Amino acid sequence: MWGRAVEASQRQSFPHRFQHDGVEGLRTGRFDFGISSSCILYRLGSTVIDTGPPNQWRLVRRFLSERDVNRVVITHHHEDHSGNGARLGRDMNVDVFLPSESVELMKRGFPLRAYQRIIWGVPVRFEAQSVPDELELEHGFLLRAIPAPGHSSDMTCYLEPNRGWLFTGDLYIASKPLFLRADENLGDQIESLRGVLELDFETVFCAHRGVVSNGREAIRAKLDYLVSLRDEVRKLHAEGHSISAIKRMLLGREALLSFITLFHFSKKNLIEACLP
Repeated sequence: MWGRAVEASQRQSFPHRFQHDGVEGLRTGRFDFGISSSCILYRLGSTVIDTGPPNQWRLVRRFLSERDVNRVVITHHHEDHSGNGARLGRDMNVDVFLPSESVELMKRGFPLRAYQRIIWGVPVRFEAQSVPDELELEHGFLLRAIPAPGHSSDMTCYLEPNRGWLFTGDLYIASKPLFLRADENLGDQIESLRGVLELDFETVFCAHRGVVSNGREAIRAKLDYLVSLRDEVRKLHAEGHSISAIKRMLLGREALLSFITLFHFSKKNLIEACLP
């Protein structure tokens, strides 16, 4: 996902490595337009969550080659998350797990828009296993698969219940998003946010934002924002305001991102998704 999800002051040069409570992270991307033009893969011991974009394989391989990797668990099929799955399975001989809905999709491939090819690159098709409901890892780690559709139909979070960690893929990213992909389902996303708030976690490991220590509050803030925005959009629409007028009132004019993506990402998409 690539959007204006953060302020310019939060930009970091890529690649960027970090650790948090024993979890290692690698942020990588081709362009430094802020955190949403990059993607983070996380390593728990010998398990990796997400694979990074395909055009960053050299850096990903260097990071993962530092110690043994036994398995890769992918949150959803988008190219910045699944992009090196084929190489990890083939070149590093590790087990690759996907959400069940992603298995056939990655096997046959999926279409990409021009901006996706430029920003992330083109993933190679590959075969993988469906991720089980739970994966027992080394050193007492456990990953529990939590379906969280909305950003994509196969979006899956992974809960480490013993540590209170939630690896959210693209479920979170920002508390107050301004843009929506044309293929996102806002209603499903709201329900997924509600669903994960029923889990016992505190720290969010977001694939774009990074580590969010007050993760529960951040997830709650995004849920409240989206519900409030949806209610306001419906109220204004019932009063007779056009979608364009509502967009200007609540979100402002479209930004450069909308034009670069040919409105695949846009504020208008977010406003339209709020209507019944």
